[in-house]
Amino acid sequence: MSAASQTGVPAGQGALARGYVWTRVILRAGAFATVTGGVFASYLVGCLFRRGAEARSALRGRTIQRWGRLSLWVIGGRVTDSGPIPTGSLVVSNHLSYLDILVLGSRFPSLFVSKAEVRNWPVMGYLASCGGTIFVDRERKRELPKVASQMAEVLEAGSSLILFPEGTSSAGAELLPFRPSLLAPAAQAGRPVRYAALRYESPPNHPPASECLCWWGDMTFGGHFWALLRLPYFHAEVRFGAEPVIGHDRKVLSDHLWHAVRNLFEPTT
Repeated sequence: MSAASQTGVPAGQGALARGYVWTRVILRAGAFATVTGGVFASYLVGCLFRRGAEARSALRGRTIQRWGRLSLWVIGGRVTDSGPIPTGSLVVSNHLSYLDILVLGSRFPSLFVSKAEVRNWPVMGYLASCGGTIFVDRERKRELPKVASQMAEVLEAGSSLILFPEGTSSAGAELLPFRPSLLAPAAQAGRPVRYAALRYESPPNHPPASECLCWWGDMTFGGHFWALLRLPYFHAEVRFGAEPVIGHDRKVLSDHLWHAVRNLFEPTT
């Protein structure tokens, strides 16, 4: 008995469905590449007319927001948010996937702090560098003061900066401990820190979000992104905290932020 007979789906319909999915993947991949190239090109043109760190930082933040919104639209991402959207501040969030950059970036103009290995990703690493991403190698403790100084410069310029203090992405079952080292600039300056909690949902009758949307463990980027494009759509939820957190000790600040995010956190399944 054929596989189509066993599932009750006529072979012709099964082939048609597979063809539709592959068409969706190809169109979305092309649209994503077009959006990315177009937004990046507009950013380069904009840089020609911007002088000064503040103007260029603001341009980068708006560029990332535009890229996030358009990219989510072409790959089928639907985002809802609740709570006051932060502006001009350090924002911390749980970390589930590379999609977090698109989702959070689409909500407000912002720059990101990212792990150093992203810098070496083909194409995306170069775009992240041009977009003002601050890269950090947490294993090289001697580099942390330099990173802290870069973060302080961005915040002093009035831009928002997003940090994932868990230090790695996860399947979303629980909130991982926060690493306090990169919270030092905010603690030393007494800066208010905003926070958010992310959660993803996949469509019915598709793999759970923890497998097809969260990107963690030994998942490869190419394979994961290709599978993501096969989904008819996906949903992301962002919950922003109502009040900022202030602390003058990085470890105390980290602990308070962890509990604040935990109060908003809902597991991704």
